[in-house]
Amino acid sequence: MTVAEELHFGRAAAILHIAQPPLSQQIKALEAELGVKLFWRSSRRVELTGAGVAFLDGARRTLAEAGEAARSARAAAGGERATIVVGFVDSSVYSFLPDILRAFMASHPTVRVKTRALTSAQQIDALERGDIQVGILRPARASSRIVVQELGREALVVALTRGHPLTGLDRVQIKDLQGEPLVFFQRELVPSVYDLIMGMFHRAGQMPHIVQEAGEQHTLIALVAAGIGYSITAEGLQDWGTRDVVYRPLAHPAAWVAMNIASKRSSHSEPVASFIDSAMATVAARR
Repeated sequence: MTVAEELHFGRAAAILHIAQPPLSQQIKALEAELGVKLFWRSSRRVELTGAGVAFLDGARRTLAEAGEAARSARAAAGGERATIVVGFVDSSVYSFLPDILRAFMASHPTVRVKTRALTSAQQIDALERGDIQVGILRPARASSRIVVQELGREALVVALTRGHPLTGLDRVQIKDLQGEPLVFFQRELVPSVYDLIMGMFHRAGQMPHIVQEAGEQHTLIALVAAGIGYSITAEGLQDWGTRDVVYRPLAHPAAWVAMNIASKRSSHSEPVASFIDSAMATVAARR
């Protein structure tokens, strides 16, 4: 790894406190064992081959996982308090997250839980790097190294300014929203949910009239309360008390979104497994 990071055999040898010839021999022996060339060498520079880049990535992951295993072993042997870091999306604060944390901390008082607010895509990256151990997120693209389970589902609702004519309806249809100003989130925050909702409009032959975008759920609802436009959000936000906003169900067969729980396949420590089991049981009990 030192040669790959330095891309210079002389500097790498100095860092490792060995002579350069033995280091070169070790690299050649490794290449022979793997049956691939890891470095392109010339008199002027050293570069990683494609195989070298892949091997370096795998080596870094292996070292990170070994370090985590060592920390877990020391914690178990020394009676240290285990810590897990849980990533969460903004919208989970209004639905599943509080109950999940409350139940787990009550049943596992010796485990310290830290939380980090991240988008779904950021959580996948953080899980890959080992920065978080569990993610509570909307559907997002992930590699086979990440285990994703559906935690629960939430219906989509239309948030309207109190007094808006559509608040007189029991349920709002897509056609009812034709020409109405929409305040919405940026696609990069939750691509799966954004595409789902935009798809509803497009299949109905409509183009939503987006007048303003915001990055956080409570900001969108504040804009609705101010009369800037309506929004479409998960039902959990209805419990966020705002007198000037009225919610109505969105009448559409696809008007629901999943909340998932994710972890890295190779990092399933006992606290992580217990947290996931507790979260699944907590959400199931709400149904």
